[in-house]
Amino acid sequence: MESEGITAKIVDMDWGGFSKEELVDMISKFDPDIIGITSFTSNYANAVDIAKAAKSHNPNIKIVFGGVHATFIHRDVLHTIPEVDIVVRYEGERAICEICDALDRGRKLENVKGISFRHDNRVFSTPLRHRIENLDSIPFPAFHLLEPSIEHYIGEGKEKGFPIITTRGCPFNCIFCSTAALHGRKYRTRSANNVLDEMEFVQDKYKINVISFADDNFTMKRNRVIELCRGIKERHLDFEWGCSARVDLLSKDLLEVMNSSGCKNIFFGIESASQRVLDTVKKGFSIEKAKEMVKLTEKMGIKTHCSFILGLPNETVESIDEMIRFVEETMPSGRVLPNVLEILPGTELWDKESEYFGNTPSIPAADIIRVQLELFYKFFEISSKGRELLTIEPPDIEIIGGSTAFAQTQM
Repeated sequence: MESEGITAKIVDMDWGGFSKEELVDMISKFDPDIIGITSFTSNYANAVDIAKAAKSHNPNIKIVFGGVHATFIHRDVLHTIPEVDIVVRYEGERAICEICDALDRGRKLENVKGISFRHDNRVFSTPLRHRIENLDSIPFPAFHLLEPSIEHYIGEGKEKGFPIITTRGCPFNCIFCSTAALHGRKYRTRSANNVLDEMEFVQDKYKINVISFADDNFTMKRNRVIELCRGIKERHLDFEWGCSARVDLLSKDLLEVMNSSGCKNIFFGIESASQRVLDTVKKGFSIEKAKEMVKLTEKMGIKTHCSFILGLPNETVESIDEMIRFVEETMPSGRVLPNVLEILPGTELWDKESEYFGNTPSIPAADIIRVQLELFYKFFEISSKGRELLTIEPPDIEIIGGSTAFAQTQM
């Protein structure tokens, strides 16, 4: 947006912990023409609250929703939330700039591809735009626009961490995940040099020393990972870093290369310890492979974090208990995350919910809570994590969620 002459600010409502009153105060001071709000399924209600607060303060502000949730229910958003004027569908880097230009010059929104909007109480959707093939063409995130400051975001302690996204797309078929639907099945990547340039930039500019590669499948292309790891060492980039990986896209020699360049954490989406459930949700690997890879990764000195989903199709009380035995056997030294299933728009599970759950009795809530508590207990029991228990704060379910961007369209 800056490269197009658009003045903008970024407000992370989750991280900053801003109240609606503080948001309105920021809107008053910046006086934006457009407010863009990212909406995930988990924060959609809060995103709507933000839109209502902004619109009640200034009815002339244009509210633009984007993100995975709004993408797949865009017509519903525009029919039911009058405060939302426009929805950007799928990727938004180019669309938001064209929206700003159209509104500033009084041009028709019909010419902006990949959006839906309301006009005369009717909802119109423009043709989709092509996905961005050359991810290197996207400028580095505008960290300096974060409110109240990038320093507030990364913290002032010894470890200063930041996420970097290096890929888009996923060729796999997990029925509960919306990544492939949002970004396509083609796995698109930034070049290793482009990623290394960003790492070098944040290290020099913000003294970052911990990087989290926030890709769904960081190790999809083995040779690219190796090139990136070699580049980290050749450029003398002193980082600890972590990533997410599938258990079937790692090997001992690849782990060695990753570890030698600073990889200290790997997040595995195990989802279920039942092979029947894994097959049902089309995860595409065996539970034995998952056990093998968690053990191997731990043996090599890399901390593993294991995520599970409670309540998937074909799940039973007995199968969720297998998650506890999985943790007891593999002993992951990182976080153990027992999440409750949330059915997301854009997924096969959303489209075929009755087919997958039609004849499956629901698991009693008491059993889900019991397994969650037992998995949390195992997490703290492994490696004597009492100190971590004392430092973890419970989530505040009243917090306003969503990332909000303000834009002024004068160019």
